[in-house]
Formats: sequence, structure tokens, C-alpha cells
Amino acid sequence: MITDFLKELNFEKENILMKESMDDICEALEEEILKSDADQQEKQAMLARLRKLCNTETNIMLVGATGCGKSSTINALFSCNQQEEYVEVAKVGSRTDPETKDIERYRIGNLVLWDTPGLGDGTEIDEHHRNVIAELLLEDDGEEEGNALIDLVLVILDGSTKDLGTSYQLLNEVIIPELGDENTGRILIALNQADIAMKTGRHWNCEKNEPDETLTRFLEEKVVSIRSRIKEDTGLNITPVYYCAGYEEESGDVVRPYNLSKLLYYILNALPVEKRAAVFGGINTDAEQYEYNDGDMDYNEGVKASVDSMADYVAEGINSGTVMGFCVLGVPGAIVGSVVGAFVGGVKGILNHIF
Repeated sequence: MITDFLKELNFEKENILMKESMDDICEALEEEILKSDADQQEKQAMLARLRKLCNTETNIMLVGATGCGKSSTINALFSCNQQEEYVEVAKVGSRTDPETKDIERYRIGNLVLWDTPGLGDGTEIDEHHRNVIAELLLEDDGEEEGNALIDLVLVILDGSTKDLGTSYQLLNEVIIPELGDENTGRILIALNQADIAMKTGRHWNCEKNEPDETLTRFLEEKVVSIRSRIKEDTGLNITPVYYCAGYEEESGDVVRPYNLSKLLYYILNALPVEKRAAVFGGINTDAEQYEYNDGDMDYNEGVKASVDSMADYVAEGINSGTVMGFCVLGVPGAIVGSVVGAFVGGVKGILNHIF
């Protein structure tokens, strides 16, 4: 049905399907909307929604103890070779070295990643780093609405250690108090280094790149323990995701990422719909990164399915009742349906090469 609409309305869906990036898709859709036979009001509504989706900046902050793997997680999930900035967010005048580099900021299009300093290196420096993190959490986005700058806080825990006290302290004393009760949904807990979580042996199937039954059971029990501890301390129900960001061992052997698609799926679902396009524009496009996951669900398909919610966002409020499912009441409804179909097809076309 959509193909017939496109032919009738001269809406060139193939022009969008051939694009290789989110920016290209958004630009092509703008051109097609402007060329369409929709009335001016319909065009303005569609363009406003599309531009907001494609131009909205998304900020993700990573926090955790020193050595937990924040940087390796960034490198595994995102294409961070485009631009890297070092940003001093806060200064503490009483410190002997107030010019300490506090935060590494990576910008990839509209996606901004904040790699905060690790904790656990000493009381004085930890206090400084907590102040830096608190300062960033209090920043607003500079827009008229004055929303918080940070859209999601990804707390990385070190799966190879039993001592998670520093991370719990950071969560309880800094992150949750600064976010406020109404914003605690912006917190995601991730347990890295799942492959070396047990001290009684590796228990990692290198051939299949997955934990064996013993390690799987251990990791699931650890997830339950962490969730219970957070619930007891804060009242929040947060289920951690365990994963391995991947790394190269001293021997030269490479440990491939595990459950990276699951982590990406959880990140997307923790973000508002209008904030997801920036993530798609910044993800690592190496398909091998997402090959190995647990069998709880098909996370790769789940990631691709989140595009549908973004398409709903583009169409929301436009010719209400005639858009979704391509139920058409007049030509404008057909045009809106075509825009939505082209958007979904274009983005999924890109993702099909990755997942």
C-alpha cells in the first residue's frame, strides 16, 4: 500500500532507503516533504517534528570506580573517533591542583558522551570528583524550558570485584540526590567485565564467547544482589545489565564484546523517544560488536524496533487518526504515512547492516 502511495504522490522512498546516515535520511525527508502535495500546515507540522527528532542533542554521562571500564564501554558502543574534547566542568579552589582534567567529552553528531573521572583513588581526590559529577548533573541544557543537560546516567560497575562500596556511595550520595526523585528513571546500572567476574576460575566459553552455566548463575545472582542493595538503600527498582565491553589481553588474544546489544537496547529504552535518533547517529557500526548476547530475547531486533517509536513521534498530532497503520483519510494522510514509512525504512536499512 505504501508503495502505491509513493508512486501516486511522487514521494521518492528509494531516495531515503539509499542513505547511509541519520543526517542523510533527515535531509532527504525534508526535501521530500517540501516537494510533497501536502498543504502548508501539514508540511510545517511534519518538518517541525522531523527536525526536532533529528536535531535534538542527547547527553549520556558514564560514572563509576576507577578501572570499571567506562572508556572501553564508550569505545565498544560508540564511534568516538570523530571528535574528543577535554572539558573542566568544575573547579574546587582549595585543591592543590585545581586544573586537573576532570571530564572527557566525546561528541558524535548530536550525541555527547561524558566520561567522568573514576572514584576510589583516595578521599581527597574522590571528593573533588564527586563535586565534578554533581556539578554536571545540575547543568541545564540552555534551552528555554531549562531541562537537565544529562539525559541518562550510566553507572558502570566492575564485575570482577566484590567491593562495590565506592559505586554505591556515588549512587546514594551524589547521583540520586542531585537528580531528584522525579528523575531517577534516568539511571541505568551496567555490570562490566562479566567474563572475569568469578575468582574461582574463568568459566568463560571462549569458542562461543559466552559464560558457562556456572558463571551465568553467578552473574544472575550478582544482579539480584545489586538490585536488592539498591532497593534497600534508595527504594529504587533498577535491574543491572551484565556485559563485557571487550578488550585485548596481554597475550594478544582478543575478548569479544558480550551483551553489548542488550546494553544498547536498555540505553535506548531508558531515553525519551525524541532523544534516540542521536544514539543511532553515534553507535559503533562494526557488526561484530553486537554478535554475542544472552538468549533472553533478540536484542538486535529490539534495537531496530525502537525506530518505530521514533516514527510515531514524527507523525504524532499530524492528521490525527489517519496516520498509523497507513489508514488514509485524504491525500495529506497518505503523505504523512509515506513519510513515516520512508523514515522507518531508511533507518532500518542502515541498522540492517549492523545488526
